Amino acid sequence: MYYVTGRFSSESISWRPSSQLPTPIPPQDKPYNMLRKLRKASIQLVARRQSSVTGADTSRNDGQSHASLLGLPPEIRNQIYEYLAQTTTLTLSPTKSRKKPQPVGLLLACKQTHKEYRALMLSMAGMIALINGFNFTNILRVLQSMSPEDMAALHQNQKLSVSLYISHVASKDELRYLLVWLVHRAGDKANTWHYDVRFNVRLRSPRPASRYINGYHMKQDLVVTLIRRLVWMKPAVQSISGDMEEQDRLIADLEGYASVLEGLMNEPEQGGEATILQIPSR
Repeated sequence: MYYVTGRFSSESISWRPSSQLPTPIPPQDKPYNMLRKLRKASIQLVARRQSSVTGADTSRNDGQSHASLLGLPPEIRNQIYEYLAQTTTLTLSPTKSRKKPQPVGLLLACKQTHKEYRALMLSMAGMIALINGFNFTNILRVLQSMSPEDMAALHQNQKLSVSLYISHVASKDELRYLLVWLVHRAGDKANTWHYDVRFNVRLRSPRPASRYINGYHMKQDLVVTLIRRLVWMKPAVQSISGDMEEQDRLIADLEGYASVLEGLMNEPEQGGEATILQIPSR
């Protein structure tokens, strides 16, 4: 059998046997089938991930049972959840960021682990809210958006802390932000937040730098100045909320840091991006 090849024009028409024509590409090797193969591989990968949690490995037919988290008794699973929650620390950024925080793996594994672990994590994991410029907007937004079930779990948490970044004397606008937080806390006594202090590298001291012995002396002066501003704010907090328990706790924590700094004034200061002070738990 012969086929006509070439252009139908004034040019001569050539005849070529069918055995010399190029062999068509089989359908299974066409490029568009690569997408189907990738899709099949992704489905198999998801199935293997789910089998690591549920133990239902459909790719093996050897009749053997495989260990899985959900295959364990509920009591053992709860012990695992409690251990993970106690060793987990969740950090809330000072402002709402476009970059999403790193997710907790068990909350993404499946619906059952999400349901079982979420309440334990909120009630036992350490939580640190980073506050810059005394702006509590982000933490207030997160707390107000939580469901009643999540708030009930958070009320049992005893490891809630607020880290105040201090670099200068608080301005009037920053004190207004702080007043909003104190008024909000007056209406929620179920949670107990503890406060610690972190210092930025660049500090603007209340007095000239020549008046200080060293950096610790300057930081101690900043904390003492903040305590004085908080004492000055007491009438405003009392008139708005009628409760100064949160403000008294904040002042007590700051006084503890001021005493630690006073004890460090005669020691050489260590450098770093931000100095974090720890005080003994009361």
